[in-house]
Order: sequence, then C-alpha cells, then structure tokens
Amino acid sequence: MAIDFSEAVLFDEPFQEAVAAFLEKRVVSREEFDRLTAEMRARAFTAAWVYGADELNTMYEAVLKALEAGASYEEFAALAEDLLEKPWHRETVFRTNILSAYGRGHWDQAQAAREMRPYARYSAVMDGRTRPSHAALHGLVYPLDHPFWKLYWPPWDYNCRCAAITLSREEVEAEGLEVRTGWEGVPPPSRSFQSPAAGTRWEPDYGKYPAPLGEALRGKVKAIYD
Repeated sequence: MAIDFSEAVLFDEPFQEAVAAFLEKRVVSREEFDRLTAEMRARAFTAAWVYGADELNTMYEAVLKALEAGASYEEFAALAEDLLEKPWHRETVFRTNILSAYGRGHWDQAQAAREMRPYARYSAVMDGRTRPSHAALHGLVYPLDHPFWKLYWPPWDYNCRCAAITLSREEVEAEGLEVRTGWEGVPPPSRSFQSPAAGTRWEPDYGKYPAPLGEALRGKVKAIYD
C-alpha cells in the first residue's frame, strides 16, 4: 500500500539542521548495518533491497538532494525510480530518511534551547492508524535530558507520525503537567529502528568482531566523530 503523503511531515524550505544531520551519516551495506550497535545505526545510512555500493550511494545522494530542496519527494523519485521500481519502496525509503533527518534536526534545536525550554511532551496523532505503543506515550512529559528521549524522540519506528513539543518551566506549571522521571507504562522501543536522538558518541566492542571487520568499524567510528 502506498503511503499517503497528504499527512507526511514535509516542508517548504530546507531545514539546515536536518541537512547537517544527514551529512553525518555514512553509507553502509545492509550486512554492515545489521552488525552495528543500535546507537550506531542512527549514524548510518542503508536501504533495504539495495545491495551495490554504487546504488546505495545513489540513494544517499537522492535523499540529500531532496532534503536540500525542502524535502521534495519529486526530487527524490526522479533520482531513485530506476533503482527502486516499486512506488511503496521509494516512499518508504524517502519517508524514513527524511523524517529521521528532520527529527534529528529538531532534537539538535531542542538541545540548543534546553535552558529556556527544558521539557518536552510526546504527541501522537491519535487516530485509527496510531499504533498502541505510540498512543501509550501520548501526553507524557519528560525533561529533555532524560534517557527516555534517546529511545522515543520521533520518529522512533517505521512510519511514525508522532512529534515532541518542547516546553518551558512556566508552560509546565501553567498547565499543571506531571513531569515524569520513571518508566511506568512505557512500551518497549523498536528493535529495528533507531530514534534520531540516539546518535551520540559510543564505541562498539571491537573485540566482538573478526579483526578485519573490527578495524573497519573502528575506522567508520573515527570518520563519523573525528
């Protein structure tokens, strides 16, 4: 089934933080991606059923150009349609990567303004297509420095339509909102998708990998952060 882009979070102008966040990603094969730690996946780019290095680089460039054009699906489709022949495949790759980049950009903005707006409220769409795990988070308020957001800053799952709304102390007090610190009622995070807020620095346990792969991963980590 094709994605209904009438409800997609698309934008009229480029969002520079989103472009910068996407530029941090490194192109990896699906096999490499599956070997990465969950957090490192937030810094990696791959596409399902796209196997060649040249094809993956083409996908990366197509998403980047779409971001630079204000998240234009037409820009992406024109570059990707020869490799991703099925419309649903193009739409999924586009939506996943565009919304993740914008989510990371919004995360960076929220952290930059954390002193003035130190909290965030989770907001789900709450319609007939909202998954129970996403609906369970609707309305929850956490401090922006709480590890909750490392797992659940939107999008944290495929086709996630949720949002996080930052709040000042005055707004929290005026609305009488409960600021949570615990995890009661919070569902398990996605196992196959990583929140864009998860991409902070970590080091994999290189000793768990065969020597050539371990060294390759070490080089990727260095390229990302240094």
